[in-house]
Amino acid sequence: MEDRLTALRRVHELLIDAETGQRGYVITGKDAFLQPYHAALAVLPGELQTLNQRYEHNSSGDRKRVNDLLQNAQHRLSGLAKVVELRQTGGFAAAEPIVTSGQGKHYMDEIRRISGELGAIEVHELAERDTELRAKTWVATAFSVISTLLSLGLLGYLAAMMARTIRRGEQSAAQAYRVSEELESGMATLRRHNDEMSILGEMSRLLQTEMTPIEALEVTGLFCSRLLPGTVGTIYLYRNSEDLLALAGSWGSVPEVATMLEPQTCWGLRRGQVHRCSGAADLRCTHASPRAAGSTGHFELCLPLIAYGEVLGLMNVQSSAAIQDAARSMEQAAAMAQTISEQVALTLSNAKLRQVLRDQSIKDPLTGLFNRRYMEETLTRELARAQRNGTSVGIVVADLDHFKKVNDTHGHPAGDAVLLTAARHMAQMVRASDVACRYGGEEFVLILPDCTKDAAMLKAQQICDSLPQLKITAAGASIKVTASFGVAASPFDGEAATALFQAADQAVYEAKRSGRNRVVSATESQGQVIPH
Repeated sequence: MEDRLTALRRVHELLIDAETGQRGYVITGKDAFLQPYHAALAVLPGELQTLNQRYEHNSSGDRKRVNDLLQNAQHRLSGLAKVVELRQTGGFAAAEPIVTSGQGKHYMDEIRRISGELGAIEVHELAERDTELRAKTWVATAFSVISTLLSLGLLGYLAAMMARTIRRGEQSAAQAYRVSEELESGMATLRRHNDEMSILGEMSRLLQTEMTPIEALEVTGLFCSRLLPGTVGTIYLYRNSEDLLALAGSWGSVPEVATMLEPQTCWGLRRGQVHRCSGAADLRCTHASPRAAGSTGHFELCLPLIAYGEVLGLMNVQSSAAIQDAARSMEQAAAMAQTISEQVALTLSNAKLRQVLRDQSIKDPLTGLFNRRYMEETLTRELARAQRNGTSVGIVVADLDHFKKVNDTHGHPAGDAVLLTAARHMAQMVRASDVACRYGGEEFVLILPDCTKDAAMLKAQQICDSLPQLKITAAGASIKVTASFGVAASPFDGEAATALFQAADQAVYEAKRSGRNRVVSATESQGQVIPH
């Protein structure tokens, strides 16, 4: 329900942003006022689709209202686009009749009306749920009062029994006292259990929030200090590429521990279940704390973090000081740590899945470079930032020479090997702040923020010179790769993303015509060729 209200507010805010940007542009004629308009247009289709999905299972009346809202939104967006186009081509006089016609206001009024109706429906449903919750709360309160009365009755009964047994002697009095002590202990245990459940619920709600693995481990460390008092611990996560576990989080005053672990050093990971160690008689992990073996009053737990059958890491729990009943404390800590580890594993798995899905949406599956969509968004964003800061953005477009011949001669697997090797080499040659992309086919794009044209030319020349030195062996043959490069920079070769890319792309064509394997700079008239 909150998701539907959020989606309604988001669509309404984006439409207002688009309308504000269009109005500012119509009045002033300055492209800078179109920034919120374009920003809203970039995300509105997705938000409209999200709104539609949120009401997919609602009543037919709600669905009709949503469809009406979507239609009015599309009409309003079309009207905004038409006004912008008329303002760009015919000036303010051409756009003024449409602006003053009131048609756009009609669509926005309809959108506000429908949004208000949907919001009122959601508020009504919330009120009904709140009423239902209050009723359940009342029942729970009544049950609690009855339970308390029953407990008080039980205590009264025990008190009466104690009064009668006092007369029978000290032995009966001692027995009654022991019963009272056990009851108090049970109540304390119940209160502690309720407190733990409350803290666990708070932790679970936080971990269900979208967060990075590092943030999830920070939250886990904070709650472990409360849920596992008298312990210290560490959390390791897998580095699958190296088959190692790296230290990623901790809580308490952890003694000096290894920053990296090998999986075979931990019995918990090898067995796929909780491993306990509380003395010399227990099987001890190689990485275990020395005090867990041979000393009384200490224990250590190793809990593999497993979600959906995948081992994500390791949670290690140690007693922070010697305790009276180490075995009992270890079992209590193991039960709580098991619950925590399951929550953490699910959170890490979900975060990993979100990262995989995000990478799939913005990265090329073959080369691992960013894809064309991400390149266009990034170039637009960096150009806007450069305009604000008064800096330059360089762009290098590279097209591998004779790539079709590689595919025809050696086969597509060899062509893929060439693309992958060239892509990795280009990515390694640029700065961490630069963005390497695969535009499509054998064409690559490098976005160089805060980079002058001369610096971009130098970087392109370095890559051009180093590409033929790559050793690529595929299909039993050694393949040499070269590329033609086109270089452009803002604001000299264009301030818009499309214009800047076209300038660099045209320079690539000039490099091809000039003999390939060279760098060409885009200029206002013709490319300046740097021969290889």
